Amino acid sequence: MKPALKKRATRQPEGDDRGAVVVEFALILPFLVVLFVAIIDLGLLIREHQVVQNAAREGARFSSLPQNFVDSTNPSATADAIAARVSDYLTQEGITINAGGCTSSPDPNDSTKLQWTCGDVTIRQWYPITMPGGIRAYGSEIKVTYNRSLLVPGAPFLSAGDVTLSGRSVFRNLYGQ
Repeated sequence: MKPALKKRATRQPEGDDRGAVVVEFALILPFLVVLFVAIIDLGLLIREHQVVQNAAREGARFSSLPQNFVDSTNPSATADAIAARVSDYLTQEGITINAGGCTSSPDPNDSTKLQWTCGDVTIRQWYPITMPGGIRAYGSEIKVTYNRSLLVPGAPFLSAGDVTLSGRSVFRNLYGQ
């Protein structure tokens, strides 16, 4: 004869908890989605900042070449061509800036020299560089700015819906200045 099995005493919950997990998930889901989109947006911002910096570097390199020295003695060289080089670089990476309509103004360091503002691109071919030993040379400085809207306007870590990315680069001129 088999001994009789004892029944265990089980406690029955006082209420039904089956829907609690779904409700908790529904409460946390919007936060997780915003966090995920903000992380994606931050990654895109870092990438685009690097692209803008590389475009400034390419523009400065291009501007430092002798055939691109903008002067009355070199009529084939224009500030528009330098700005177009920067704009083309950015366009290849899916970034659009205003780089047209170059206007000249006196260079802030030397009023006898010019600088050009081409929309979101600023070009200075007489940027002073002090080298070791006190040697003074000149370089081409390119500044690029790019305004970008955020995927999540007013994200928790930023106070606005737009971010301005900027890049700046200086290359020593190769045209004996």
